[in-house]
Amino acid sequence: MTTAKYTAAIIDDEEKLRAVLAYKVKELFPEIQIVGEAANAIQGIELIEATRPQIIFLDIRMPRVSGFEMLEQLDTIDTEVIFVTGYNEFALQALKISAVDYLLKPVADEELTDAVSKAKERIDGKRKISDYELLQHNVVFHRDQRSKITLPGQSAYDLVEISEIIRCEGEQRYTRVFLRDGSKLLSSYNIGKFKDLLEGFEFFSSHKSHLVNMHHIKRYMKEGIMVMSDDSKVPVSRRKRDDFKTSVLHLKEKGIQIDFVL
Repeated sequence: MTTAKYTAAIIDDEEKLRAVLAYKVKELFPEIQIVGEAANAIQGIELIEATRPQIIFLDIRMPRVSGFEMLEQLDTIDTEVIFVTGYNEFALQALKISAVDYLLKPVADEELTDAVSKAKERIDGKRKISDYELLQHNVVFHRDQRSKITLPGQSAYDLVEISEIIRCEGEQRYTRVFLRDGSKLLSSYNIGKFKDLLEGFEFFSSHKSHLVNMHHIKRYMKEGIMVMSDDSKVPVSRRKRDDFKTSVLHLKEKGIQIDFVL
């Protein structure tokens, strides 16, 4: 009996399609365990949150909430997405969100094999440097902004000095990191992971999708907008505005210079 090394979920409103796809995955990839199926996006969200599958086979056109709309609500879920749909006009949009592949129904065995193999490669790539190894590399005895952290990208790992990070912006399952020199990195860490990594380094989570380096804020506007050192504008949600002011006061108490006025 083959031990499951990977987990997957199927989200599609067509019951027959789910059954056929589950059968094919089990036959072609006995190392993959199907942890559940869902008939719509709402059930899909519940399934993903409960089982945390590594791979999702996802339909696009479903009643009420589409596959794309469902993913927008899963910005902290780290999983590989394979779209399975009867329509080919969504391919470009699928590529923009870094989906593993885009399969047209009925799914051919060869195309399914290629897509799943790519998903497994991505998963294995993340495993090469374990969380423990990354944490060891990121150990900081003095939490100042000259420290460096390791950020996993799509094909490599970048070593970045924290002071160079202006802000981080969550993009579904990934995070875009904006640096002082104007460059940008796309990391396979979600925004929640960055909030954990940068805790204690004077970063502030102004919104569920935004994390800013407080040393790079040059102006705070009364309507709840921060202007960063690169002139980008980042919103502060209403419920975070008091927390933001408190964080600024804490920095001042620590003797850290703040170049903007509340």
